[in-house]
Amino acid sequence: MEETQSNTLVIGITGGIGCGKTTVSQFISELGYIVISTDEKAKFLMVSDENIKNKIIQSFGIESYNSDGTLNSRYISNLVFGKTDEHTKRLALLNSIVHPPVIDYMIEEVQKYEEKGEPLIFIESALIYEAALEEGFDYIIVVDSTEENAIQRIIHRTGMTEELVRLRMKQQISQQEKKSHADFVIENNGTIEELKKSVITLMNIVKNLKPTTIVE
Repeated sequence: MEETQSNTLVIGITGGIGCGKTTVSQFISELGYIVISTDEKAKFLMVSDENIKNKIIQSFGIESYNSDGTLNSRYISNLVFGKTDEHTKRLALLNSIVHPPVIDYMIEEVQKYEEKGEPLIFIESALIYEAALEEGFDYIIVVDSTEENAIQRIIHRTGMTEELVRLRMKQQISQQEKKSHADFVIENNGTIEELKKSVITLMNIVKNLKPTTIVE
């Protein structure tokens, strides 16, 4: 077998809802590193890609979008987040519509930056483990938080009820399982300043890491 090695390190950033992965990603971006947000891309595609929009409307109804073309997030959330098997099936259907183009986007962006010779690329994604994407990364950072802290952040940010937040949490892989597979864990249970210090400390380690060897 021939061994080849990319000069670009691809690092995933993930964590459960409300744990603070987006804030960590923002800090990393502020430090001058490239951060690709697949979650933001998914939101963008759901309102900008006509093919995706048509599939969502066909699957969940015209009510999926507001009159101004924005996503009816409350309506979609009520359909896909819940206690029944039907909720689980609808969530899987939504993911099957949105995930493939988002993964294509992620691959294209990584290839683009690899061709430019970028040494480090970070990819923020909520569902790295749920979508079985972990093998595509050299290392994975999991942002962790207590359940109560995460719930309060989501309620404060979105106005979502605690019941709905807990239902969404149950439909993701547990934080404990994510941490068990992670290469690095950042705890986010203190102040923003403490979180930023943790990110800086981790970046001082990460920037000296080497990409994993790919065997072809």
